[in-house]
Amino acid sequence: MTLGRFLYKILTYMMTPFLGVFFRRRIKSGKEAPETRNERFARSLAPRPDGKLIWLHAASVGESQLLLELVRRLLRTGKRNLSILMTCQTKTGANLISTAFNEDSELKQICCIHQMAPFDTPGGAKRFVRHWSPDLAIFAEGEIWPNLLLALRANGTPATLINARMTENSIKGWMRWRKTAKAVFNCFDLLIAADVQTQTGLEALSGQSVENPGNLKSALPTPAVKDQQLHDLTKAIGDRKILLAASTHAGEEALVLDAYMRLPSDTFMIIAPRHPERGDEVDALLSCTKYAISRRSEGDPVTDATNILLADTMGEMGLWYRLADTVYLGGGHAPGVGGHNPLEALRLEKPILTGPSLFNFKDLTERLTGHQGFSIIEDAEGLAEGFPAAPVSAELSAILEADAMGPMAKTLELLEPLLQRAELAE
Repeated sequence: MTLGRFLYKILTYMMTPFLGVFFRRRIKSGKEAPETRNERFARSLAPRPDGKLIWLHAASVGESQLLLELVRRLLRTGKRNLSILMTCQTKTGANLISTAFNEDSELKQICCIHQMAPFDTPGGAKRFVRHWSPDLAIFAEGEIWPNLLLALRANGTPATLINARMTENSIKGWMRWRKTAKAVFNCFDLLIAADVQTQTGLEALSGQSVENPGNLKSALPTPAVKDQQLHDLTKAIGDRKILLAASTHAGEEALVLDAYMRLPSDTFMIIAPRHPERGDEVDALLSCTKYAISRRSEGDPVTDATNILLADTMGEMGLWYRLADTVYLGGGHAPGVGGHNPLEALRLEKPILTGPSLFNFKDLTERLTGHQGFSIIEDAEGLAEGFPAAPVSAELSAILEADAMGPMAKTLELLEPLLQRAELAE
C-alpha cells in the first residue's frame, strides 16, 4: 500500500466518529435529508435484487443526467437482464434520479434503485460493496473515492470512470502523489476521458491508455417542458424581452441584478440558482430592490407587474431555457466553479453570455468561442451591453450537431468488454 493510500485510509477512519455531527450540520443547512442517514453510513440498506446489478455513481445533477441517459441507451440495445443502482452526493441529484425512476417509462422496464452515496470511510465502503455486490461499477466525471474503489477491487467488481474531467490544478495535485495516483486509478479497469487535457493527465497518472470520445453531455437530450406551463408563462410575460440567469452561484445574482438595472425597464428576468436551496438567500437580495418579485417555489403568480421571477425549483430548466431570449450562464464568475455546461441552452438555439472562468469546459469553450451565440463577458456592464445577444449561428449549430453524434456511441462500444466480463451483455 502506498503512503498516500495509507494516510487516506487512516484519515477517513479517524473521521468516522465525527461524521454524525457533520451529517447533522448538513441537514441544518438543507444539504441532506434526515431519512438518508442509513444510506450515508451504509447501514440497514434496501434489499439487493436478485440477478445482475450495475452500480452507477454520480456527484450531482449533471452527472446524474449523464448516467440516466447511459442507462436508457443500454436498454435500447436490449440489455434488460439487469438491475440498476444509482447513487449521488447531493439532494438535487437525488431528486432528479428519483423523479426519473418514478416517471420515465423506459427506466420502468427494469428494477431501478436510488440511494444516497455512502461516506467514503473504510467501514462504510466495505459494508456498501458487500451488501450490493455489484457486477459492474460506473463512476462519472470526477467521482474518485479510494476506499470504495479498493472495496470494489477486493470484491472482484470491474469498475470504469466515464466522461472523466480533470482540471489542470487537479492533475498537478495528483502528480504530487504519483505512486498513490497510479494505485488509485488502476483500480479502474477502463478510463474514458471527456477532453484532451484529462486524457493526457490520466495517461500520465495511471500508465494506462485512455480513450477520449468527447464530452458525453453533448449527447444528452434537451430538458423537457410542460407545454401548458410554457403557454401560461409566455402569455403572462407578454412581448417583453427575457434574460435568464441560469445556474448562478453566490455573487453572480448580484452581478446580473447590476446588469438588469442598466437594461430597458420592460425587460423581464428569470433567475434560476444552481442550488435551489439558496432561494431564501437570493430572495433576500432581490427584496432589497424596487422590483416586483415572484418566487416560483412559493407559487407566486407572474403578472404584468412582475419584473423578476426567482425560479428556485428543480426540474424546470427546460421551461426557463425555452422562455429566454438570452441566457446568462452562471459558474463563470464564481470562484472555483469553472463554468457550467452550455450545450442545453445552445441546442435550444438560445444564445449564451457567460463569465471567463470556464476551466471545467476548456475544450468545449475553445470550440465555441468566436461563433455567434456564445460570448464571454467580464462583468455586469458587459452583460448589459450584450443583451439581447445575437442568435445562435448556423456554424455553431453545425458544431453542436457533430458533437452530439459520437461520444455516447463510442462510450457504449468501449464499455462492451466490461459488460461481457460481468456477463451483462446479450
